[in-house]
Amino acid sequence: MTRSVRLATIGIVALTLAACGGGGSDSAGPVNGGSSSVSPSTIIKNAKDYDAPRLNTAAKSLANAQYKGKTTDAEVDLQLVQQAFNLLFSDSVMTVPELAEQDFTDDVKSGAIKKTYACDQGGSVAYDGKVTDSLTGVIAMKYQNCWSYSNGIAISGSAAIAIESVSESAVKYSLYVDSLTWTYDGVPYTLSGVVSIDEGFNETNGNYYVDTSQHVAFTIGSEQYKLEGDFNIHDSPNETVNHAELNFYVGSKGKLVIEAEAPEYLWPYMYMGEVVVAGDKTATLLFEEGIIRYLEDSDNDGNYDVGTFIVDAYDLIGGNLADRSLVAIADMSIPPTVYAPEFYTWDTVDTTTPITVSPGYYNDSDTDYEDLSVSFRWYINGVLVEDISGDTLPAYRAVFNDVVEVSMVVSDSANAVESGRTSITLSDAPAQVAFENLPESVSPGEYIEFRAIVSDPDLGDNQGVPTLVSAPSGATINEDGLISWQAPSNQLFKTQLYAFGFSTGEEGAEVVKTHVSVTNNEVQELARSGIEVPKMNNSMVVGDFDHDGDNEVLSTDSANRVFLLSYQNGSYNQTWMYPYKIEQGGAVKQVLSTDFDNDGYPDILVISEHGVSVVTDISETATTIFTTDNYIHSAVLGDIDNDGDDELAYLYSSRDYGEASDIVVVDLSSPETPLFTFTAEDTYEIALGNVDSDTQLELVTNSGLVYDLGSGENQWFLNSGFSSSHIAVADINGDGIDEIVGADSWSYIYVYSAQNKSQITSVENFNTCDISAGKLTDDSNPVLLVGDCQWGNVHAMKLSNNTLTSVFSIDMVDHGSTSLTLGDADNDGLNELLWGTGTTSSGEDLLVTADVTATSATIKTTATTHQLDSFNAAGWADLYPGDERAVFFVPSTGSGYDGSKVLLMENTGNYITSEEISSNWDNSSIAVTTDYNNDGAGDLFLPSAETYDGAFAAMRLNDFSIQYEITGDYSNDVSVIKAFDFNNDGFDDAVYVDGRTLKAVDVNNQVMLATYTMPQYFRDFDIVAMNGNVYVALSQGNDITQLLKPTASGFSIQASADISCARLTFINADSDAESELACYNDQNQSLVIFDVTDSSLSKTSDVSVNMSIVDMAANPVTATEQTLLVTSASEDDWGYYGSTELSEMTVEGIGIWKSPALIGPARSHSLHARKSAEGSLEVMMATSRVMYWLGRAK
Repeated sequence: MTRSVRLATIGIVALTLAACGGGGSDSAGPVNGGSSSVSPSTIIKNAKDYDAPRLNTAAKSLANAQYKGKTTDAEVDLQLVQQAFNLLFSDSVMTVPELAEQDFTDDVKSGAIKKTYACDQGGSVAYDGKVTDSLTGVIAMKYQNCWSYSNGIAISGSAAIAIESVSESAVKYSLYVDSLTWTYDGVPYTLSGVVSIDEGFNETNGNYYVDTSQHVAFTIGSEQYKLEGDFNIHDSPNETVNHAELNFYVGSKGKLVIEAEAPEYLWPYMYMGEVVVAGDKTATLLFEEGIIRYLEDSDNDGNYDVGTFIVDAYDLIGGNLADRSLVAIADMSIPPTVYAPEFYTWDTVDTTTPITVSPGYYNDSDTDYEDLSVSFRWYINGVLVEDISGDTLPAYRAVFNDVVEVSMVVSDSANAVESGRTSITLSDAPAQVAFENLPESVSPGEYIEFRAIVSDPDLGDNQGVPTLVSAPSGATINEDGLISWQAPSNQLFKTQLYAFGFSTGEEGAEVVKTHVSVTNNEVQELARSGIEVPKMNNSMVVGDFDHDGDNEVLSTDSANRVFLLSYQNGSYNQTWMYPYKIEQGGAVKQVLSTDFDNDGYPDILVISEHGVSVVTDISETATTIFTTDNYIHSAVLGDIDNDGDDELAYLYSSRDYGEASDIVVVDLSSPETPLFTFTAEDTYEIALGNVDSDTQLELVTNSGLVYDLGSGENQWFLNSGFSSSHIAVADINGDGIDEIVGADSWSYIYVYSAQNKSQITSVENFNTCDISAGKLTDDSNPVLLVGDCQWGNVHAMKLSNNTLTSVFSIDMVDHGSTSLTLGDADNDGLNELLWGTGTTSSGEDLLVTADVTATSATIKTTATTHQLDSFNAAGWADLYPGDERAVFFVPSTGSGYDGSKVLLMENTGNYITSEEISSNWDNSSIAVTTDYNNDGAGDLFLPSAETYDGAFAAMRLNDFSIQYEITGDYSNDVSVIKAFDFNNDGFDDAVYVDGRTLKAVDVNNQVMLATYTMPQYFRDFDIVAMNGNVYVALSQGNDITQLLKPTASGFSIQASADISCARLTFINADSDAESELACYNDQNQSLVIFDVTDSSLSKTSDVSVNMSIVDMAANPVTATEQTLLVTSASEDDWGYYGSTELSEMTVEGIGIWKSPALIGPARSHSLHARKSAEGSLEVMMATSRVMYWLGRAK
């Protein structure tokens, strides 16, 4: 351990003078001046033989001999002043060991001390001197690698002390040093010279003084220094003065003349003070109430010319001042106060983790916050990272065992201040699996090879070969990490992601997963929903999208469903639906149509919140054209360059509501380079048309802007806007030039001429929801179509003699109107007018179709659609032997205002629905198919609740007739229903939960077989026949899962486990004949497997699956070693716009494959699987928004 001693006040540190009392002699002082031929070193070593003047001369000679550096005036700059100040006045720079630590009281004999002492950590020190009774005298000390506990370093060399006088209140002495050496932190130190100190205290007046005179040379590392001068402290009750006058030599720089004065201790933290440093010019450090100024007289005219502020004492001690710029005195600014950045994280930080810090506190007393610039400096192992100045250090820039530090730099107009550094510790990054030649997508039956290696982020690649712990059937790995696999030829989805799982072998490491996408456009998923209507305008198109020669209606629900409707036998059928959630785009806003691939057929353009996608073939997946971080509000198509291909103009903003302010026009083949960009504040709608006499289209906004799309120039700005909401462009007066039509949500419809830059006419309309235009017949002029809001009409208007007149008005049928569309929807060669209604009320949304002529419109009542709210898959059933349907239960219809229905779907996708079954007031949602009487005609067990009263029913499906019903009251609430031969009589029975009661009913004989009432709320159940017995696994409450066995009139509890299961499924997970029980524990998202015996549930595994499983079923393709099929909610993707994934996983929770994102949140007890006649997997399932039939025979 060492003590820091400032060189300007070097003195005796620990000489135990008080211990020297007694045993002295008055003749112990120097006996002569010594011989002039004796060397200075000899004099110091034999100090007791020489008087003070001779010792003083010798010590000064030693100091002068040690210093061999420059003696000319040094070139003064800020960095040199900082260096000199810290060496002279900072306690933290120069360290001097403690001397004379040994207690030699008992070793003084007859006024003399001569003894060698062993130092407590090694080495020795020899004392040789004379001490009088009055404690005056001279002692020489010879250090030989003296390593004491208090110093922690080894000292060598000679020193001596001459005490001139000692009293209770004063001491006067000199310290002489000859080449005293030590090493501290690897740096060698050497000190020679003399320091004389006169120190005293007057108890009468309270005055204290210390006068120090010094002439020393010291070497630190390779740099030499010499110090000559006086340091004085005078402290009285009324005034304190610290004053120093010094000549200070720096070997590589030269001489500095330094004068310092302060009313307190001279050190970096002084409140007031002045330090003047003179060399080739003069500089001053001014300490003023905590602020430090550096001033420099550059031309030696006695006036300061330039300067800068130093942040604080820490900046003066350790700051990098070399790069600090000096400014004119008048331009000096107080530097900012800057604290180190803050770093908080609850997660592990390692090589793979980007490190982000938050700004520390900062302030500038003479500069506003907005005028300060903030940046960061990152250091790795003390070296500045030159290319990063932001708050984040990217991953892989530092590795385990690196020292990562970050500081904050705040700059005003004159100063750049760097804070202290925040240190960040990196953990040892776990090993990873890296892949070589991993394909993103392959074709069915394609043989692929790719390599997997263990990669340690801290050490690099090629750290070994991982273990393949899961993979699709047929995949292998060799000793070099080469994976071989042939992609399957059949699958459930066009695009299916197959999972490969690897282990690095590290203890506790998670399985590393990667996926290979197999794309098979031969797969035709069957997806259907109820017929919805758009919630936005310009979102229906009539055209031949399936290339069958007949028109279809392209539409959307303005959320996540895109579909085609075909008019057949007086009504619409949904003949195609895109089965996946549109990738990357967010919610669907509109559907438009253009011939994107130039094949002569219209293609489907999907406008989503954050992107645009195209479907060029309804048997293939959509292609993303572009994405954006902004929110697209609406879009329109038009051929702006007359090349035969449509361009797209879209309106966007940074938020998903209200008006927008920016428009982009793009070529769909190269959307990354916009053709035009426009600013259009407070815009709600845009339109394209030719509103002047040139050949170019114009872009028109409801906010009053007209832009030419040849030049991009603004042609008209109507300050009041064309309307508050809606805009359309069409030639509604037949003059060959399009008019601009605007409509307020409330109040008026306006018609404008862009050629004359004037309003042609206006007409009052109470409340407008949509306007569009088009030809009612092929040989008629375009008309304006106006859809009211609330309970209103759809109008057709024409412009005659500059006046809008009515062609016809027709009742909207329901509340509001959207997407007025003209087209031959029923393929009779004549146009129909279509619109959505009901969208502005909470009731049912309807698609309305009207036959139109040049002067009239008639609603096709049979074509008006009805809304199906949600779906649950019930299973397959034959209406008659060999006439199979997929059966879905519809819990509610009419936007919740109407009751339940049953839907029967053919494998072509055509479906019919029953009339309303019941009000289903409790929204029971689960039904299951069966043939409970074995008559070959399928039946359905379903809930049939009426208002306030729960009920169970059995329905014959071929005529939707109720064959049996158990009515109840307000306490009845039918939830999960299963069909199972409970009493082993060869006929399916109904096993279902009603409230908290499990019931088994022989429906064929109309007999209650057994009941069991649960003490806690119901979670789930499943049922299995095993070893000649029937077992029910039942989960209830927060921590109970039971194994029940039927008795004569009820159930016995055979076993119990302390776990709550959101889903239960019996599965044969191993190679024996008995079933195991799979439990999804939603409390910690784990999959738990139990062995099942007659009297036990024994947990065999419990693994985290990190997903929210909604439904699961055993894969029936194999009878043993079965896997699980599961539906799961996409993370952070619940609710109306949510999505679902269907996947296959092992009972160890390892994924085998997964689907693309399916539309809508998954429904529980709505997943059914079977082995097809060809031996492949067939699945039917439902989300709340879509019915799926997958793997069906064509």
